[in-house]
Amino acid sequence: MSKLPGRGFRRVAPTDLRLGEPLPYAVYDSGGMLLLKAGFVINTQKQLDVLIENGSCRGEDTPRPHSTPPLPIATVNEEHNTFETLDLLKIRLKRTFDLYKAGSLNADFVPRIEGIALTIQEACTHDTDSALANLHLDYDTSYAVIHHLQSAILCELIGKKMGVREDSRLPLVKAGLTHDIGLIDIQDELDRQHTPLTPLQRDRITRHPADSEWILASLGATEAAWLDPVRHHHERLDGTGYPDGVTGDAIGTPTRVLAIADIYSAMVRDRPYRKAMVSGEAMRKLMLEQGQKTDNRLIHMMIKEIGVFPPGAIVRLASGEVAVVKKRTANSASPLVCAFIKPDGMPMLTPLQRDTADDKFRVEGIVPFSNYRGSIVVLRSLWNRP
Repeated sequence: MSKLPGRGFRRVAPTDLRLGEPLPYAVYDSGGMLLLKAGFVINTQKQLDVLIENGSCRGEDTPRPHSTPPLPIATVNEEHNTFETLDLLKIRLKRTFDLYKAGSLNADFVPRIEGIALTIQEACTHDTDSALANLHLDYDTSYAVIHHLQSAILCELIGKKMGVREDSRLPLVKAGLTHDIGLIDIQDELDRQHTPLTPLQRDRITRHPADSEWILASLGATEAAWLDPVRHHHERLDGTGYPDGVTGDAIGTPTRVLAIADIYSAMVRDRPYRKAMVSGEAMRKLMLEQGQKTDNRLIHMMIKEIGVFPPGAIVRLASGEVAVVKKRTANSASPLVCAFIKPDGMPMLTPLQRDTADDKFRVEGIVPFSNYRGSIVVLRSLWNRP
């Protein structure tokens, strides 16, 4: 059994947790890292079982659920809490990567990743739009964290669109969260570098899928459905990928899904050698340049799922206003948006909802978020309740 994080903590017992009720206390792992905030609602038996099996803890001075009635705290069922949950996941994943780099994780690594993956599934079930918007609007979190989270969410959404069961999607979500762990130790260096890659760096990049598989196995990952996509996410249908140069049907569907998620997420992020592409441009590039190398059917499926104008995208309207996409609609060309910049370029005091099905407010195109970073507080507030 894993150790307690220190004095003042006690092991969470099965009788402490109840499905469908807000947690009256925060839950920590054996290293003292926050796993779930007070108020989080555990809605699946599997998530509850994982917390118990992996020795989760709470403070000894916090009340047991039966001794104090649950407070009316917002849950993940509510939109703003899903948006905030993604912020918490960024912290949890960064902490996990930092502990790994420091050599402080062994048996705790797999349960940490599984806990994050389960929370991603929970967030996507309750409010996919908020989950997508949170990541599309974030250009401050480190590339390593945001890229892995976005890849994992795309894997979850594509898998769900394909009709894959939730428990069968979980290993692929974990692969999305960890597929580049073989580069984690040099990722910050690569993010700052504006000079050409050194031969050693090129070798590390070519090796990283196999290195990532080996690292994950050494940390306790055993599922082939997790490890195989990690090893092969840079393989291409025409055999031009790496590390093994496999082709066609030898590349499984989960690996193809992760490959597309990885490419798209990388395209919409700033890199030292190029600015981030807007989502529409990234989708076109995927179709035109990767269509023969990756699975075109899955690319179409991803685009249909996240929308031509995904939540969090910044768009220009026919009215001359600039707006942020709030929600997808049945018509992917006409999302629900909130205008926040006037036609004269001045910010609005209060963003206004616009119906893009109305020709006067139709979406004319996506514009770079970098032009409007000064409005991030206003934009994020759209996903929070007053």
